[in-house]
Amino acid sequence: MKYEEMRQYLKQNPYCFRTTEECEEEMNNRIMKQEGKRINFAKASDRYHDENDRDLVW
Repeated sequence: MKYEEMRQYLKQNPYCFRTTEECEEEMNNRIMKQEGKRINFAKASDRYHDENDRDLVW
């Protein structure tokens, strides 16, 4: 993809390369403006997916 093509694509789709944290922060900011409270997003934990800690999983 050439530079000009990439530039036009990014103008049309400015949010295509955003991280999950950026999306969550934008959502929190929108909700703060409307309702005055934040969302606590659940985060996945590696604790239950580690092979060394199999005894922690029931």
